[in-house]
Amino acid sequence: MRTEDFKLHDVSRFPVVVLHGRGLPPGYGPTWANELDALLGQERSFVMIFPDSVEEEAHEDQKLRTVFLKANKARLAAKCQGIFSIEPNEAKRLLKRAQGAVIAAAFGIRFRVVATVEEAERLASLALAGTALPDASEPE
Repeated sequence: MRTEDFKLHDVSRFPVVVLHGRGLPPGYGPTWANELDALLGQERSFVMIFPDSVEEEAHEDQKLRTVFLKANKARLAAKCQGIFSIEPNEAKRLLKRAQGAVIAAAFGIRFRVVATVEEAERLASLALAGTALPDASEPE
């Protein structure tokens, strides 16, 4: 895997992959799908860290992302050991945790929303090691 082939996903620390949602330009969908497809094609499992969330996503990008994720649900569950999103604001974090529970159930992956980068990194390390994660309801 060549890091220069990735424009949206930061794969410089693979198997830890970082995606900044707020940095995604309108029309990012096809590039995002191609890059995630390349990640899913790797022999090694990976985790994803989202330091921030997409805001005001274009409908076409959201639609393409949803279609891709549904079509690749089994591959995602097999290769992605967890998605760890960072939200410092407690009220927003609680809302995103509820949304994350739906995502986790729908796609068969671990999805956690935490307050800090350090906590996301800690959970990502546990997931990559195959260690059970603490209960999502426990405070970070």
